[in-house]
Amino acid sequence: MNTPRPPALRRRLHGLCTRIWPDALLGSMVVLALLPACTALQGILRAVMLWGVVALACNSRRVLLACLLPAVMLMPGALYYISISGVPPGYPLWLILFYCSLPVVKGYIGPVLPYLCAWMVLWGALVALYCLRPRGPVVRWRSRTRLACMGVLLAGIVVPTVRLWQSLPPTRGGTENPMVPIHARFDRAWPWSVLTGYAAARRETRRVSEMASRISHEPVHVLAPPPATPQVVVLVIGESARRDHQHLYGYAVPTTPEMEQVPGLVRFDNMVTPFDYTVGAVPVILSGYDRLLPGAVPGHDLISVFNAAGFDTWWISNHPRLGPYDSVIGAYSEQAHHIAYTTVHGGIMSSPVLDERMLPVLDGAIAGARGPVLIVLHLFGSHENAADRYPAAFSHVGTPYDNSIAYTDHMLAHVQAGLAAHGGPAVMFYVSDHGVRVSECTAGIPAHGDVRAAYAVPFYFWASPAWQAARPRAMQAARDNTHVPFTLAAMPASVLDAAGLDYQGADMGLSALSAHPDRPRRIVHGDSAANQSVDYDHSHDDGRCHITRD
Repeated sequence: MNTPRPPALRRRLHGLCTRIWPDALLGSMVVLALLPACTALQGILRAVMLWGVVALACNSRRVLLACLLPAVMLMPGALYYISISGVPPGYPLWLILFYCSLPVVKGYIGPVLPYLCAWMVLWGALVALYCLRPRGPVVRWRSRTRLACMGVLLAGIVVPTVRLWQSLPPTRGGTENPMVPIHARFDRAWPWSVLTGYAAARRETRRVSEMASRISHEPVHVLAPPPATPQVVVLVIGESARRDHQHLYGYAVPTTPEMEQVPGLVRFDNMVTPFDYTVGAVPVILSGYDRLLPGAVPGHDLISVFNAAGFDTWWISNHPRLGPYDSVIGAYSEQAHHIAYTTVHGGIMSSPVLDERMLPVLDGAIAGARGPVLIVLHLFGSHENAADRYPAAFSHVGTPYDNSIAYTDHMLAHVQAGLAAHGGPAVMFYVSDHGVRVSECTAGIPAHGDVRAAYAVPFYFWASPAWQAARPRAMQAARDNTHVPFTLAAMPASVLDAAGLDYQGADMGLSALSAHPDRPRRIVHGDSAANQSVDYDHSHDDGRCHITRD
């Protein structure tokens, strides 16, 4: 037979629970508010510190509950976002929202909206009932004690953040956003990641708008009008593809089976990129601007020049439109008449999206060409993680990195076939922005890094029969220059040369279609101050897989 507990024991247990856990609803909301921060220990610690400051500042359980309510209401959405991207909502999500239309945003939240609304109504009602009567302070400490604790918590938050701000390197001509590393300190600390992410994203959009406006207002003086015959010029910018992993250049694995069958393809075997990362390399491809080369100044970009010459211009990209590694490129893309970012419109930026999603847009641009057209196609190519960059049909070529190279080969063959089917004068350029470490100091996992082979990139040129008939000397020059040492700085002049264009200030002597192209020193930039400017033709890798001077 069960013996009932004495009333005195029940009173003592009730009193103990009341002292230790005075408010079950408040405690539950604290746990729910902190749950999305549990992706990392630093996220939990910083979220707890910030909530501690709020609790001590207001020292009212009702006010604290009201502050917790938005974080609890949005908690299911935060967990859903974490399941997709691995981190709580913050900077990347704001960038998506700033550049997505309302129907796209509705598409994101539509499937979970009814459940989210029910969740919000439930917690809104609970909090309303809770706040109907006074609930007392959070802590019954003296003011001095409470202020001292607040000071300690604030010092633990503010001092490291200020030190980080002071240690940030110069912004290198506006190519970095200093709010991004600040946000990185709080990117796991939900819901504070939403606030710091908003600040970083708003600064990013403003910075890109200023860059795009500055580019668009620079006058372009075209010296040679385009040929009377309409033509289509396609520049394909690859991603993270090394030349020594292409079968076209002698690699043992058959990674380029389709482009090898293209008649008349010219492959240049001595192209070097000055950077081992996209944000440095793509501006060189588009404008010849090497931001780390002493004395270099930004020049006109290809899209602005083609606009001034009367071309219809397209930018089709599978990269994010904004971000610490994409915003500078996005400023160039804003100059195009037609802009299509398939990753942004397809979902969360960090989700892998196959490059083939761009093909319907590309095919429409080629089929709809009625006059001179420039199309820039920016692939995601072999970007890490390489295993996410190709469909199952390409999973048996070799390593994941080789599979991604073969998939890019398939993409290029599709572009070339579309141009050939369109007929008339047409050219296609393909160059990769940089390579990666494939096996050098990476335990076999491809990753960005300044190993020497990462600077040697593939460079193709294809021209239609109609273009070759109109420009036989340029075509012969391209064939004669296949072994000439080039850098990405040759790309603007080469694309302009293929279109028959020139503008005041252009260095057309760098063109790969020139009979006697210039051969400047090939300076490349490593990832540290010690190897920031290295003569590629007099360099080697050190024992830690970094390019260095001979």
